[in-house]
Amino acid sequence: MRSVLLLRLAPGALLLACVLLAAPTAQAFEERPMRLPATGPGAVAASAQPPSWLVAAEPGLRAARAGAIARRFGARKLRGVAVYRVATGRARAFAAALREVAALRYAEPDVALKRQSALDADPGGYVRGYVVGPGLAPPAPGPVAIAVVDDLADVSHPDLAGHARQLKPGPILAPHGTQVASAAAGAFNGAGVLGVFPGAPILSIGLPQPIKCFDAADAIIAAAEAGAKVINLSFGSAEDCTTMFGAAQIAYSKGSLVVAAAGNEFAQGNLVIFPAGYPHVLSVAALDPSLRPSRFSSANAAIDVAAPGVAVPVATPAGFDTEDGVVDGVTTGSGTSFAAPIVSGAAAWLATSRRDLSNGQLADVLRHSARDVPPAGYDRNTGFGLVDLAAALALPAPVRDVHEPNDGISFVNGDWFAKPDPYVWRGSGRHRLSGSADRIEDPYDVYRIRLPRRSSARIRVRPASGDPDLLVFNSSAASIRETRQIVGRSRRGPLKTDAVTIRNTARVARRYYVAIVLGETGSGLNATYDLQFERTKRR
Repeated sequence: MRSVLLLRLAPGALLLACVLLAAPTAQAFEERPMRLPATGPGAVAASAQPPSWLVAAEPGLRAARAGAIARRFGARKLRGVAVYRVATGRARAFAAALREVAALRYAEPDVALKRQSALDADPGGYVRGYVVGPGLAPPAPGPVAIAVVDDLADVSHPDLAGHARQLKPGPILAPHGTQVASAAAGAFNGAGVLGVFPGAPILSIGLPQPIKCFDAADAIIAAAEAGAKVINLSFGSAEDCTTMFGAAQIAYSKGSLVVAAAGNEFAQGNLVIFPAGYPHVLSVAALDPSLRPSRFSSANAAIDVAAPGVAVPVATPAGFDTEDGVVDGVTTGSGTSFAAPIVSGAAAWLATSRRDLSNGQLADVLRHSARDVPPAGYDRNTGFGLVDLAAALALPAPVRDVHEPNDGISFVNGDWFAKPDPYVWRGSGRHRLSGSADRIEDPYDVYRIRLPRRSSARIRVRPASGDPDLLVFNSSAASIRETRQIVGRSRRGPLKTDAVTIRNTARVARRYYVAIVLGETGSGLNATYDLQFERTKRR
């Protein structure tokens, strides 16, 4: 398990920070994977000045100073991370005060997010059968919990009572959280809604209305700290937010699988929606009853899988059961908001049945076992296809991708997390490890090694699939974009072994960063590989 994340400034945040700060920090975070381009006509997101900003402080001793300064400005700290929410009218002065003590890290707007439900619900009951399949019996619910980060769920509803709880109890102010929770885990009680994994433990973590980036990030971290194996996020925004990105990485590092609604923006310019567009987040598109992409579901290269998202039966609190004219605690809803918890329920079922799978392996199994829907192969509308639980339960375990998230030098050198990653090899004998990379979900893998003084090493990457290229950076590199810091590289093409030899001629041991980067040969979206280290000789 990784320690707490400390964030660097993302390129998008840098641009926004210029609005607020006269002289924004020069240290732009370059390794944050690029935003996915929006597609379709009019794919432009409008920005408005929010009522609050998020300002991050540097770690270490300066963080204590930052805390004292934050109290002066009435700023609220994010859970476990030196990021503060402050009123817009005080943000400039707060950032300037942090800068004076060299503690300012980044600033960005506290963007608004919205729930991803649509308004075209029609009666239907096809949903669960498409994912679970006939005759497939669920396991007994165990400790694998699904965190529903949303409106507080009505845990007294018959479809949730006994297996759902609120992390912080409160009143039911909207129906969305109850509806989402029931799609994942509605009880098998002979009435109401039957979820994908009936009776799975639900942890309801409430969000305010409207949702802001700070609140979402804080709730995601809370879900991970509470031990949720699956975290469902049925909300999003076309405006990116570094703080929420960081929270998703914290959750992943703690072993949670984050599942997010892909968005309902197809007809509004088909904008990429975050957090679904982030690496290490399983992005879910919506299908209609004919297993075609729904008319509203966003389409982009971040889509991983699809699930029914039109006319999904859901439980609803009695006080909100007015949509279909029958007060029975059940209604139907449409949107990627409801496709996502269907996948979350499937993920929890899979995690309960196959306890050996890591969060990354759970995501890979769900992708690679998905039922392909037209057009053939991976596509931007449905990803790898419709989630198929029977196939997922039978699929052999994929390669375990160790040391994630390690998507850049700054992920492993202590810039993002509180401590650097341990060295995967210290220059003694031979060592090997296996990994995988994905152009969208996991674009780079970086490992720290240590080479003793006056010694040499041979490093090889042997692909099992795809085209993983090999780069080695010296200890001065802070980003894989710093190509001048490369001391070895090999790019031989798909399914060919890449190898480099590095030599430490210094009188002291040196640190190096070994990076696996997908080649630009059009060899596919992903790759699996064996990485091998061998001490060759002393000099």
